[in-house]
Amino acid sequence: MVKPSHPALVWPRSDGDPSRWPDTTHNPSDESWFEEVGDDSARFESYSSGIAKHLAIELKLNVDPTAQRIPMPEGYKLFVHRKKQSSGEIRQDFYLYGTTHAAKFRSVPEFVDHASWLFDTSKPLDDHSTCTCRYNKAGTQRRQSMPGSASKRPSGSSPLKEGSAKKKRAVTETEEDFAPAAVVPERAEELRSQRRFRRGELIWFRINTIAPPTNASTSNLSPITHWPGLVSNVPLKSRIVNSGDTASASASSAWTLFGGSAPSSLKQSESNIVHYYEYHIRPLGMFNAKDELIKDSKDILPWQVGNELLGGERGWDSIGHYAEKILKGGVKKESSKVKDSLKDREEKEKEEQAKEEQERQEIPSVEALLEKGWKSNWAKRIKFIEMSNNYEDVVFRLSVALKTGSSITNSWAQTDKIEVLSNDQDISAEDMAAILDQRKTLYQGLWWGGERIWLDDLVRLKKNRKDLPSGELEKPSDGAMDRGVFLKIRLIAIEVNTSFPTSTGWRCILYGDLFELAKEGTPGAEPTQATNGGTDDSLVRFYKPPRGFAYKQLNEAASEVTVDIIDVAGRVYPDLLDSTTQNWFIDSSKPNEKEGRVAPGEGALALAGLRSGTTVASKSSDWEEDLYSIVQKTTRLTEISMKDYYLSLLREEVGLPRLSTMQQNGNGAGNGQAGTLAEVLGELGGALKA
Repeated sequence: MVKPSHPALVWPRSDGDPSRWPDTTHNPSDESWFEEVGDDSARFESYSSGIAKHLAIELKLNVDPTAQRIPMPEGYKLFVHRKKQSSGEIRQDFYLYGTTHAAKFRSVPEFVDHASWLFDTSKPLDDHSTCTCRYNKAGTQRRQSMPGSASKRPSGSSPLKEGSAKKKRAVTETEEDFAPAAVVPERAEELRSQRRFRRGELIWFRINTIAPPTNASTSNLSPITHWPGLVSNVPLKSRIVNSGDTASASASSAWTLFGGSAPSSLKQSESNIVHYYEYHIRPLGMFNAKDELIKDSKDILPWQVGNELLGGERGWDSIGHYAEKILKGGVKKESSKVKDSLKDREEKEKEEQAKEEQERQEIPSVEALLEKGWKSNWAKRIKFIEMSNNYEDVVFRLSVALKTGSSITNSWAQTDKIEVLSNDQDISAEDMAAILDQRKTLYQGLWWGGERIWLDDLVRLKKNRKDLPSGELEKPSDGAMDRGVFLKIRLIAIEVNTSFPTSTGWRCILYGDLFELAKEGTPGAEPTQATNGGTDDSLVRFYKPPRGFAYKQLNEAASEVTVDIIDVAGRVYPDLLDSTTQNWFIDSSKPNEKEGRVAPGEGALALAGLRSGTTVASKSSDWEEDLYSIVQKTTRLTEISMKDYYLSLLREEVGLPRLSTMQQNGNGAGNGQAGTLAEVLGELGGALKA
């Protein structure tokens, strides 16, 4: 196997997908066929050295460019196409296959611009138009469509025909260069990288602790240690590490990070390059729309661990009630200024009425005067780093962030529709008939409970092991009754719900294999592998289980189970409690490292798969078109609700009559008569419950 000749010559990402490789099976009678080119061949050597030379020059490495080598990106392979000629000779043409943005690359010069694009992580992998290679016009991102929006429960487990329903096409010599991508590049990148958090996901990020007031009336308040936000981008970064730098990794660790070993020719005095992911986060809570924070992955936790942050259910309720107290106190202070402004307005209005119509000046409306305090004192768009560290100053903004996050988790969407070919041999006749009749539509991904879920993911289910049908599945392993149950997703489908006799309803159904956590060494327990299609064409070959455990498949290899989307608890975070991946929970393997850490509760254990999925689970019920619609709608409605309540308090304080529902809607309000802040927040603590 070819290894990179320099630690900088490691592919930071890849758009390669094995399903793009040509079929190499052939018979002696075939006029043409494909064969894989081994890495010990002269042609492979020319690709390896040619690409490495180009990158070494572009990266300005202090090496001899002509002496460098690099393997092909993950998911890429070199193939030779052999074709019999009329003269009896066999013509040979070499092609590099694997990219999801074109059929193939015909030469090193044709590929090197694409190689530069793969190395430039500032350019999104799902936007190929930013690449300068000749095939950049192929980089179009699919949009999703939705035939209906109902999510109904009836579901069970049933054996189905084996085989992948994902779109796969055999690449032939005559295929168009601008063939559509079989796999969304973002999905391939996220599954391969095994990053804990994905772009667009709702998370918690660590902040400098903000302590609550110490008076007796606030005894139920907990310190603010984390804040909700959305992952906006996760670029792969590089930094140069000099020998002897104790604050950085050594040359050998830089190589180990990528699964290799440093060559003996690499001197300790040379600089080395370490790659790492950088999380860009947009905080919730009415901040500047373009405000982003950069955080290390160890400072980020899944949203669903919120039942163990900020005091849990009781603490969230206390935040809501205290935020209401702060808001009422603020309104009371503002009311005197508002009364003066209203009085001035009334006098100004009388003066203007005495003038001729053509001389009159526009006077701000009463509502504009009332909203002025909202915009300047409560909803002012600031940067997160400009926020005060005083509890009373931030608790209202935090309550808005919590409500927004809770509303986001109530919504879901399916994404990246799969266009199935009518002659696709991987689809059963029954499924193909349903697809052609528009009774079933296939997708590659989901937004569920603020989390990004893809085909080939392993997800937690809202199931207790004891509730699964014992006759159709493997017997529970020792201790499995107390742990989670998981589904490895093979197929995501929107299907007609036949339980509605007079109208058309829709259900989101997941197909795949069922697993439980078993202790290491348990017969039949091993790392999860793709059971359909083998490991070679799987985007993810292994899923890392928690320490001391392995995944055990429960259904037979020739069958699979179906699960309704509302039975999915969410993603699984098997290394959540590992101290090397986060700095908040105590790692049971390192009990002495307690400083700044807390003991994990049942919720954290459930997210790692060590407790039932019923412990903490997503509760999404409202269908939206996509993530943009989810975030836009929830943030807008949350702020409208908060503003409505503020205005109702202020009108009452200055002696103005309450607006009718029609008047409020006419002014752009959304919820009619505003209730208490606790009602507007929907009881924050209750938002933690599945």
